[in-house]
Amino acid sequence: MDTLASDFVPWGLVATWPARRWAEPIRGRRDGPPRGIRLGHASDSAMLLVCSFPRDQFDSEIAGADPAREVAYETSFALVNLALHQVRTPGARPDGLVAALVQFASDKADRHPEWATAQWDSHEARVVSMAGWQSGFSLGYPDVYVVVHAFGVGIDGLALAPAPDQVGGALASSPVEPGAMHWELWRGQSSARYEDLARVLVAP
Repeated sequence: MDTLASDFVPWGLVATWPARRWAEPIRGRRDGPPRGIRLGHASDSAMLLVCSFPRDQFDSEIAGADPAREVAYETSFALVNLALHQVRTPGARPDGLVAALVQFASDKADRHPEWATAQWDSHEARVVSMAGWQSGFSLGYPDVYVVVHAFGVGIDGLALAPAPDQVGGALASSPVEPGAMHWELWRGQSSARYEDLARVLVAP
């Protein structure tokens, strides 16, 4: 639980979830505190991650850069990681694919005003998709930047609320030992292939 200690309140999903719920820190620098908190919800066929980044800490880290662009990059870079992790193609990953996808994430972030929109509570979110995943961010919540990643469930129309008790409660309600669940342990139902991700790179 020490790794989840923080002086801000994360936001979470206002909904019941039929299977597993957990909380995990969003890592930053090796010796630094967590950059944020990720609240996870998963069933056998769907996963939704609500990520909260305290504004003051995030803005300090980006040293005067545009917060909207940097939160967009946080969103698109995580989307690439999520999509890569769900690939089930046998064999080695094609050379250069990861570097190309990282550049893709950066280019997408630069164009975040062009992303599709969704509504979370009364706030607009910007949304981007890849390999069955939808990822979005909103700057509208007080004190935090909120990023959501979803697979197998829609990302529009979410209801979010401060979740001061969910960090401990999510861990306590999990059927696995506290701290044992992490987004990378969810296997999901994705049928994405490396070729599908490479195809995204050349899409208009």
